Amino acid sequence: MNFKLIKTISLASALAFSAAAAQDDEEEESSVEETTEETVAEAPAAPAVEEDEAPAQETKEVAEEAAPAPAANGLFNVLHGNAYNMVGSEAGASTIGGNMASPYKMYGSNLLYVEPSGENGTLAVTKGGMTYLLGFNNQYDMGMVTAGVAFKGVGLALDLALDKTWESTEAGDDEEDVSTTAAGDIINLKFGMLLGAFDLTANAYWLTFNDEVDTETDNAEEDNDYWDIGVNVAISNGPSAKNMFWSVGLNFLRQSSTTETTVGNTSTEVTHNDAYTMIQPFFNFALPVLSSENAQVFLGTNTRLPIYLYDEIKDGDAKDNVTTFGLYTAPNILGELSVSENWILFAGATYNWKLIGYRSEEIKGNATVDNSEITMKTYRTSANAGARFQYKNLILEASVADNLGSAAWSGMIANLGAFITF
Repeated sequence: MNFKLIKTISLASALAFSAAAAQDDEEEESSVEETTEETVAEAPAAPAVEEDEAPAQETKEVAEEAAPAPAANGLFNVLHGNAYNMVGSEAGASTIGGNMASPYKMYGSNLLYVEPSGENGTLAVTKGGMTYLLGFNNQYDMGMVTAGVAFKGVGLALDLALDKTWESTEAGDDEEDVSTTAAGDIINLKFGMLLGAFDLTANAYWLTFNDEVDTETDNAEEDNDYWDIGVNVAISNGPSAKNMFWSVGLNFLRQSSTTETTVGNTSTEVTHNDAYTMIQPFFNFALPVLSSENAQVFLGTNTRLPIYLYDEIKDGDAKDNVTTFGLYTAPNILGELSVSENWILFAGATYNWKLIGYRSEEIKGNATVDNSEITMKTYRTSANAGARFQYKNLILEASVADNLGSAAWSGMIANLGAFITF
């Protein structure tokens, strides 16, 4: 299968969709309702997970009409920057990053968001019943651009980061062609849709996770494949949630890591030990446990079951098969306090807990060796606190986070973002 060709066709199709939608757009402007729901579906991480690390969840969803808003005026039901809800509470209000991950939720927005600490910016402009989306971000060590459109109830966006080089060298009768795709080269198609009382978020991506160098000479060829193909799907009750907030979904990842060498008519393919297929179902929920006129606290947990099926590694007559899975949960607490009509304070804490992990390795050769390992572990707690200030068309938001127990806040992370709304 020519995956590079598929990648190119996918990009062309997405751009054609955007162009067609723009041509169908009416010139007359109409008023649109402002969206108030959020889903977060992060673009995937690529490398294989270390056995002693809690794997980051590839997809998380956050309901927006989220907070049951104990205050009658729903003062917590506002759009936040990415400094908010760093603990991933399912009941948190909407964030700009979450809405961009489920593009239909940007429908009706007219805003500019800039986050100096995260080196990203987002622009949303609504005209004639359509919201146009543009974003700049970073992927690995390269810039990534996001373009998309949102309609009432449905939206589509594309992330794109490119780093490719083609080099040709001729020396007498000898010719060598080298093509390189750098780590971080990605195409990620994102989709969001309202389904009555629920919403659907999905994305599919192709990511080069390691520098990929292909070389071809007159009588030899080396082809390296270091790519991920992933699909994430999630459904949440965000549009209708009141006192119980949940999302359920599935992450799928196929990571290819091979080197194929051809000399004359002889081809040899080597599969590296970081080639695998990953399937991860997940379930997140949260509920209010404390509330007053101007404050609320949510308690929840995000649970996932990653299953890694590693490719068989052959070494002569020996074969090595590895399988791992684990049940992980991340209990979290999120609290909010409205100080005035201009200020909202927020704070949260969470930690990762490996309820149980299992690793099995079978080596078949002259003798069969079976090895298995069972593990349990509670990982470090992290906490963050921040504030949101709004005055007319300006919104400023900032937070700080660190691992609890670290010395002198040596690992402190700061996040600062600003909105201009219209």
